[in-house]
Amino acid sequence: MRNTSKAGLATLIAIILGLIGVWWAGGNVKEFVNTSALFGEDNSAETIPNTWYDIYFTDPACAPEADRTDGLDAIIADDLLSATSHVDLAGFEIGAEPIVNALIDLERRGVPVRIVTDSDYGDNDAVRRLRRNGLSVIEDERSGFMHNKFIVIDDEVVWTGSMNFTSSGAYCNNNNMVRLVSADLAANYMAEMNEMAEDRRFGPRSPNVTPNPAVVIGNTVIENYFAPEGKVAPIVADELRSAESEILFMTFSFTQNDIGGALLESAERGVPVRGVFETLGADNVASFYPYLAQVDDLDIEVRLDGNPNLMHHKVILIDGETTIFGSYNFTDSADTGNDENLLIVHDPDFTSYFIEEFETIWEESDTGR
Repeated sequence: MRNTSKAGLATLIAIILGLIGVWWAGGNVKEFVNTSALFGEDNSAETIPNTWYDIYFTDPACAPEADRTDGLDAIIADDLLSATSHVDLAGFEIGAEPIVNALIDLERRGVPVRIVTDSDYGDNDAVRRLRRNGLSVIEDERSGFMHNKFIVIDDEVVWTGSMNFTSSGAYCNNNNMVRLVSADLAANYMAEMNEMAEDRRFGPRSPNVTPNPAVVIGNTVIENYFAPEGKVAPIVADELRSAESEILFMTFSFTQNDIGGALLESAERGVPVRGVFETLGADNVASFYPYLAQVDDLDIEVRLDGNPNLMHHKVILIDGETTIFGSYNFTDSADTGNDENLLIVHDPDFTSYFIEEFETIWEESDTGR
């Protein structure tokens, strides 16, 4: 797993890390020598003194189940165990044992926990175990997906990204998760949780009542949206139309016409575009992959991912300055039916780490055309 954290002296730290170098553990986990490690602490991921975010990317070697340890699920579980006042968890699919164990431990300690999942996974072994141990797990009970993957801890910490809370999500699939420290963002996600867990309002019935749709931390502007109530596709399309120098994307599924049309408009203005599609479903008639792969008169290059499991990112990077990410696939179902969340972070340092992940996925991918 690769983890990157923001620091006030991010550039200096990056130079120091570059000089120190990187090393490999177990052949499949990329670890950076870090400031904590210099003082003898044992760390399974890079840790840089941070202010408001930590970014994690899985490094999916997909080891046998018995050998899956010290992954992103364990890091999230450790953070859950730090909770003292309450935890909210909305997970499309829940199954990772460290996370399930942490939730049960919180229940035993008397820390209030709210859990929401999709009905398609509401009777799996992990959910049944949670219920046997006294935890209430709310299901959406509808045809659309409760597709969120977020956690709120103690009114301040938010985890969100593309990773389902499962062993395969943490160890087999390419995913991202970001830990954000912001009471304003936490208030947004708790409001969304209130709609689902308390009011039982999912999908199109969910009201658009995000308390802080734009949050400013230092010099960084963070936009926060929830679908389907937030009408997200036109917002993503507008961001793409603002591109001037480069568009990069990694997508599990890309079929949404407004977003695809805006990407093409920018390409027609001369903006270079590179993208990686998850192979599964890329040849679907609704997918933008077949069309983009055949475009010859624009600076567009697309590839199919090289992970034999799933490349599960839902990420767009614009001009090296803006990162769009979350649970939101670039599809009509995400935009009009599913419960989803999306963040748009305007910050070059933040974006640089996602660019590094993009280049890794790009190099591992098949050329496609």
